[in-house]
Amino acid sequence: MSNISIPLPLRLLLFVVLLAGCTLLGWFAFQFAAGDSVMTFVQRNPNLAPEAQLAGADAAVAYAPRDPLLHLRRGGVYLNAANEDLSEERLATALNELRTATRLSPEDYRNWLALGRALDRSGENQDARAALERAVRLAPQHFEPHWALGNHLLRVGERDASFAQMRLALRTRPSALPLVLDYAWNVYQGDGRAIAAALDPPAELQMPLVVQLIVRGRVEDGIAVWRAVKQPSSADAQKVAEALFFAGRYAQAYDVWNAAALPDRPTPDAGSLLSNGGFERKLALNDATPFLTWRVTPMTGVRITLDRQTPHSGEQTLRASFDLGGNTPFNIATQTVRVNPSTNYVLSFAVRSEELQSLSTPLVEVYDAAFEIAGGNRVRAAIPQLPVGTQAWTEHKLAFTTNSATEAVTVRVRRPPCSEPPCPISGRIWLDEFRLVSGTGVSAR
Repeated sequence: MSNISIPLPLRLLLFVVLLAGCTLLGWFAFQFAAGDSVMTFVQRNPNLAPEAQLAGADAAVAYAPRDPLLHLRRGGVYLNAANEDLSEERLATALNELRTATRLSPEDYRNWLALGRALDRSGENQDARAALERAVRLAPQHFEPHWALGNHLLRVGERDASFAQMRLALRTRPSALPLVLDYAWNVYQGDGRAIAAALDPPAELQMPLVVQLIVRGRVEDGIAVWRAVKQPSSADAQKVAEALFFAGRYAQAYDVWNAAALPDRPTPDAGSLLSNGGFERKLALNDATPFLTWRVTPMTGVRITLDRQTPHSGEQTLRASFDLGGNTPFNIATQTVRVNPSTNYVLSFAVRSEELQSLSTPLVEVYDAAFEIAGGNRVRAAIPQLPVGTQAWTEHKLAFTTNSATEAVTVRVRRPPCSEPPCPISGRIWLDEFRLVSGTGVSAR
């Protein structure tokens, strides 16, 4: 094997060429790095004076005039300045910079997206549409191009084409449903069924759309969309029922909740409309189940537990202990049940107390929350606030009549606020044997 000998002059020439190439590459790298550093400083310091921002953007591009990203960013700086002072000259500079960016890097959708938005801002609708459509073709799986094109088409009056793009945008970013819904809400003036038809959401967005319509007060439209959902899951049914529940539409909430194949659905106790009225089963803190479940939300200064010591009946009872220094109202436990309108009912329960001290002690009440939400008259019955001191087990009964619009009632143990704070509370109470029956004494399930 023979060695090839390179003459010294040739070796020197190769070394000089290599050194020159490395120097040139290093110079270009320095230019790009310097330009990027200056532009980053400008964009990360929004409190700079407008003239300083523009001067910094100019300097950044001067370092690396062949960098498309710097032209894109300089165009953004000039466009922001034009939006602030309505300067047509700065808008023209922004457009020139963005066009330069698309020329230097025609396959980067971000350049066409920014150019399309700037052209839209300047009123050049035809060119704006062409640029935004180019961005969509380059990045069909990205949210922003579809969203920008949809907004542009909506502004120029092409509603159907606009929502075709918004549907595609939703499929790339389902979390944007509230944003897209805001636009649709304005365009279709809150017509939930028209909105659902325009958005034609994929299966995973149908339930969130139903909930949004219910939350925004379009309950019947939301129910219509819900009924069109094919094979809804039990989790979907739970969320829709909760939305209806908190909207005060208890009958519809119960129907959705009761029809769903929910595991471990609570059922009423024998001879009562309430579930777990004797607190013999475990309680789940912050439980979101809308019906037939005690909702218990602990708070500082209030301790709620199940107690096996001296229950009124059964093996355990609900105990609430208080050591609260301020005038704070709170609920100890609440449960909502479906009832019939214009019907007599009786709530019975037992309560005892120990060393209870306060100017405002707990009470037990039944009320129609739907009327509370609507701000109108409501069914309400309550025992007087518990006496201070220590009291043995005492049985109570509350009789009430639902009105013609009542769909559900809530049984609530609560401590109301004092009229004159401060108002601490201390001591303990026990609750047991809650039963709710119709006036005839027969449970209606």
